Amino acid sequence: MIMGRLGILRGKEDNLVKDLKESTLSFEKLGKKYGVSRQAIHFFCKKQGIKRLLKPRGHQTEECHLCQKLIQISRRPYSEFISIHTILKETGASKAEYSHHLRILRDRGLVSQRFGKFRSKKLEEAYAIYFTERLQVHTIGRKFGLKNFHAIIRQHRALGYDVPPSRYGRFGCGKN
Repeated sequence: MIMGRLGILRGKEDNLVKDLKESTLSFEKLGKKYGVSRQAIHFFCKKQGIKRLLKPRGHQTEECHLCQKLIQISRRPYSEFISIHTILKETGASKAEYSHHLRILRDRGLVSQRFGKFRSKKLEEAYAIYFTERLQVHTIGRKFGLKNFHAIIRQHRALGYDVPPSRYGRFGCGKN
């Protein structure tokens, strides 16, 4: 039994022991719950020899299946030009889940800040053709209903995207 000021805990010991063993609540929160100080809870825990559960350490990207899949996708060539729609389809994640995990990966520097920003499936498909086939830029743009594909390419270059010169040749995209 507990003596002195901890006498308040008499009759509540079983519940306190259960809380200490099964929850990760802080001593301060447990103290408020039982009407004593955090030091009293700490003393009780130490006296009883109770081992506490560890608090979760936050999001573990190396153990998260979705994070690992996003990192794998981001390592592909020209991954900055993959649309959100394709990424969601490949990962099977919801948009909210995807956004949360992507933000964590960007904050930790595990994926590029530009990865996962493309919203247009047409633009993704146009860039896929641009990177692999020898076609004029306006031909690719027309094929996907993008009137100013050459202007989009220039804009992405200005924003820092790594857009190589056209495979068509010297006059494939305005200024190369």
